[in-house]
Amino acid sequence: MKKIESSMIFIFVVAVIVGVGLEMLFKWQLLVLFAVGIFLLFSSRKAGVPKKSAKNRLFVAVVFLLLSVLLTTTFKLGLVIAGIFAIIHYINRKRAPQLLMVETKEPETKTDKANHFIRNQWFGNQRVLDVVYEWDDINVQTGIGDTIIDLGNTVLPTGESVIMIRSVSGKIRLLVPFDLGICLEHSAIFGNLQYDKINTSVQNNTVKVYSDNYETAARKVKIMTSVVFGDLEVIRL
Repeated sequence: MKKIESSMIFIFVVAVIVGVGLEMLFKWQLLVLFAVGIFLLFSSRKAGVPKKSAKNRLFVAVVFLLLSVLLTTTFKLGLVIAGIFAIIHYINRKRAPQLLMVETKEPETKTDKANHFIRNQWFGNQRVLDVVYEWDDINVQTGIGDTIIDLGNTVLPTGESVIMIRSVSGKIRLLVPFDLGICLEHSAIFGNLQYDKINTSVQNNTVKVYSDNYETAARKVKIMTSVVFGDLEVIRL
């Protein structure tokens, strides 16, 4: 199932790119914008061009290239289709969610810190269970899927640890021991935030919350989450 979804996404992206290219060929205005952007891009990299002039040319080149793509009907249609797919997938997962599980615990033996225990994944589900690793800050990106991070069996180092999660669509659930100080910063286009039995609607804004023991706790965790469509739930164990 995961391979099928990946293949469909790849075909969709290729179709949009080909469609944008063909549309430019039949609309000379867009083709001129694109050609001027390419010319300015290469001219900004020529030897002998003053640094300030090169930066200006590069900026104008990026603007022209972006306009030539954003003004195509194919790109706009592809963006709408991708948005509809993300919303439908989010609604389906709310009914029967399949979770991306991440469990953490302190290792008994020395491990290789170069081995990463989380693999960023845009679509599909993965389960990471009984992973032994030395604690490090968590920085993960997900596309469409639910995420659970359980800190119940983890001995965090003294000071402040960081958990950063960026997601397109899905629910994020964090299980945090009660004695940890929490600094929570959640940003969403549309969704809900549930923290300490308080449910708050989040619509295109950012909410920042501190636990009562944040200043006095010896061990703290700073949680920064950013989603387009999705909910965040923080559970104190």
